[in-house]
Amino acid sequence: MIRLTILLFLCVFSFSTVASAQGNKNNDRSEKVESAKIAYLTDKMELTAEQAQKFWPVYNEYQNKRRDIVNAYRSGYRQNVEELTEQQARVRINELFQVREKELALEQEYAARYQRIISNRQLIKLYRGERDFTKLLLKRLDESRANN
Repeated sequence: MIRLTILLFLCVFSFSTVASAQGNKNNDRSEKVESAKIAYLTDKMELTAEQAQKFWPVYNEYQNKRRDIVNAYRSGYRQNVEELTEQQARVRINELFQVREKELALEQEYAARYQRIISNRQLIKLYRGERDFTKLLLKRLDESRANN
């Protein structure tokens, strides 16, 4: 089952490389990576069809809220670090910690929601699977860059 997921991931990522030569390359690529991530995590977590139907909308909601938190922080800071005064840097560090606290609170909130749908073991598999998927993706990107 894991080999099938990895094969699916590699196929989807390969197709995204071909699709990138056409219009909307970033959107196509991100959609394909997202589809591969869903397949990968569904397999890793061993979700039943019923669990998957309930889990993925909640997970996507979490991802959107997390993205909003991070983007709100990043949007205010395009200034070069070398141009910051020490006071501005201190403020920025404090704001970064506030963002991390918001992310942690959000993660705790959604962990409780996930546990109404999946088991604690599956939740741990989710966290490990997210990390492993990111590693796979980065490895694939490195291989792609090395070949170009």
